[in-house]
Amino acid sequence: MGFPNVLYVWDDRFLYLTEGIASGYTQRHTVTLLLSLNDTPFTLCESGGAVQPYHAALVGKQVTRSLDAGSVPLLSLNFDPQSYEYHALSAFLGEEGVKAVTLDDAALPVDWVRRCTSEAFEDAAFFRLTTQLPRAIVGYQPIRMPIDMRVMHVAQKIKKELPLTSTVAELGEEVGLSQDRLTHLFSESLGISIKSYLLWARMRRAVECIARGDTLISVAHDVGFSYSAHLTRTLKAFFGLTPSFLARGMRLHMK
Repeated sequence: MGFPNVLYVWDDRFLYLTEGIASGYTQRHTVTLLLSLNDTPFTLCESGGAVQPYHAALVGKQVTRSLDAGSVPLLSLNFDPQSYEYHALSAFLGEEGVKAVTLDDAALPVDWVRRCTSEAFEDAAFFRLTTQLPRAIVGYQPIRMPIDMRVMHVAQKIKKELPLTSTVAELGEEVGLSQDRLTHLFSESLGISIKSYLLWARMRRAVECIARGDTLISVAHDVGFSYSAHLTRTLKAFFGLTPSFLARGMRLHMK
């Protein structure tokens, strides 16, 4: 069976399908669901050195780990702090950094999930998949999540206006908050500081630009890095993917 390298990017989540990926230690600001798309497990190594095989695993925000999928076709579903799933899955993880999970086959048949390796799988079905997969995790519980629209406005502005020229004080003034109050409210609402969220937004934009064929120099400028080598190192630390891999082997779908 041929297996596509595909990256789908939405506003508050991204999903990629790839085969045979191996990465050094990475750490990102998303909550990540990793799923083997056949009966072979992949392995994760945590920063303490513990190595564990998984068929499906949930990785918490800012958890350092390395991944070795060998020749395993892999689905990697990443929820950023603007998404509901990020907060619900963080609550499900609790204090655990990495958690083995099982999908309820009655809620979401594994064979149906594996259809995403097929060229015939419709694009619209991928977004449905991102909402269905978390709910199919055995033991998952929905949560109540109050939304502060001022925080969401700032988060959207950070994403849309890279490289960001506004200061935190100016962002706060835009939504009627002091710098200190915005800083506190942002971290409280999204579980991540403004500084960390800005770096995450820059990495997300960089992946999009590289996958569509922009040069590293132009990408670095677009996301606010002074030189491309710094961008390359930071990107690899976040995703375990080199810019050359993204540029050569990944089909990009922006939604």
